[in-house]
Amino acid sequence: MDILVLHRDDHLVVVHKPAGVLVVPAPGRAAPTLIDRLGRQLGQRVFAVHRLDEQTTGALVVAITESARAAMEDLFRRHAVERDYLALVAAAPSPPAGTIESQLEEGADGVVRVVRRGGQTAITHYETMSRRGRCVLVRCRLETGRRNQIRAHLAALGCPLAGDRKYGFRVREGERFPRVMLHSWRLAFDHPLTMQRVAVVAAPAEAELQP
Repeated sequence: MDILVLHRDDHLVVVHKPAGVLVVPAPGRAAPTLIDRLGRQLGQRVFAVHRLDEQTTGALVVAITESARAAMEDLFRRHAVERDYLALVAAAPSPPAGTIESQLEEGADGVVRVVRRGGQTAITHYETMSRRGRCVLVRCRLETGRRNQIRAHLAALGCPLAGDRKYGFRVREGERFPRVMLHSWRLAFDHPLTMQRVAVVAAPAEAELQP
């Protein structure tokens, strides 16, 4: 199945990443990555400029020129890309909206945790949107983009993502989640080469994640 393209110009594309696909290769994994599949689909070389976790779906920027890759990587480093996510969580955040700022560090077990010293500064803005059965839909905006940032921050707040056993989700009777319920909903930025505004919304497939 082709990767859905949400935006394309002479320098980059924004695609709708499906669940269960790595963006770039990982040790011990042989399956085609999103970059592999998209390159074949477009008939040209493409370059990753940022990442989404394997189970995370939604909007992802991919460069189709070297100059665009360098320029987009610079935008991400400067936190000049607006990134809104939809997260289905196991409990209502308290307070219902706010900013989480902490230091994150990855342990030897691969789990990213909040630490008091060391680590990397991570900032997530969040807002409760609505209840979805026993879960709650939360919008998150990343100010920084650390690995597993939203997953770690919401788990530390006591409301892990639905389906995210790695970060403390416990299955309750009658609940079945096919993946970690996190979706890259909206990307917006000033195109670093054309200077035009690019704003893309990726509609989530699952009803529980509909805003």
